[in-house]
Amino acid sequence: MSFKEEARLITNAAVQKYISVEDAIDIVEKTWTWFGNGEIIMPPKITTDMSSAGVNGWFNSMPNYIKPLDIAGIKVVGGYSDNKKLGMPFIKANVLLTDPHNGLLKALVCGDWISDMRTGAQPAIMAQRLAAKTDVVTIIGAGLQGYTSLLCMSKRLKMKKVYVCDLSEKARLDFISKFAGADFELVNCTDNEAACKDSDIIITVTTADADLVKASWVKEGCLVMTMGSFKEVEFDVVRQADVIAVDHIAQSLHRGNLKPLAELGEITEDSFDVEIGLLLAGKQTYVPDPKKRVYAQIVGMGCPDVAIAETARKRSEEDSTFNSFFDMQG
Repeated sequence: MSFKEEARLITNAAVQKYISVEDAIDIVEKTWTWFGNGEIIMPPKITTDMSSAGVNGWFNSMPNYIKPLDIAGIKVVGGYSDNKKLGMPFIKANVLLTDPHNGLLKALVCGDWISDMRTGAQPAIMAQRLAAKTDVVTIIGAGLQGYTSLLCMSKRLKMKKVYVCDLSEKARLDFISKFAGADFELVNCTDNEAACKDSDIIITVTTADADLVKASWVKEGCLVMTMGSFKEVEFDVVRQADVIAVDHIAQSLHRGNLKPLAELGEITEDSFDVEIGLLLAGKQTYVPDPKKRVYAQIVGMGCPDVAIAETARKRSEEDSTFNSFFDMQG
């Protein structure tokens, strides 16, 4: 018996042709729900840090199988410090899709836009489910993923004012210019404390390892979401939270803001009130409470990226003009 292994090569531009921002948000929400229903096999991500070998970079390997789509895949995403000199973004990502039944390669998909948009979709969905109010939002970190976070939130939330905080004045102004004509006010803010004290939602989207938010700045009823790989808020923000939510419990114990607290024994598997997949799947309940402070850590899962990539692949099959293939047997 002979077979033909012909895979698709789907570029970043092609992904954006087949997937809208709204599509990406919907797919992330659906994938989280599948995860909550136990329909996804996904071990915690593995980090390969190459710095000890003299390479200024790291990458995460994020394999998973998604039963409702019957697809297996792996997202490989990393940060490369030398990219700035080359005019490239710090973060680069790719997604490999394979047939789960025989291992044949189905597609190699550029994961840059997918990763950025999946990152942005996460706080939009989290805030929609966890925030008591959404009028005033503070975003700390005016980079690309801060932009996609606010873009996605604007699709799901009603906001009146957004404080934009960043060490770089240029980054803040560039960020604000991208939302010209928005139906909410954007404020160029140099003081994290002033921005946070007024906020219903605070998001940190940085590469920092610092206390960007202090507990005394978090008002009653506020939702604080951290999305960086390291410590971004004072530990007391977590300690004083009435509710702790995550996207993935196992990953949250060894990544991000919660890792040091887990190492101290202050955070365990029993510390979490909400895992978003379980909430979306109806296996947990939570009603936003204006009296409760909520802390949410979003470390990122590879399965939504694979789901978006697979959706783009399927839509490319419906496009008679698509012609980017490579023969794995040739």
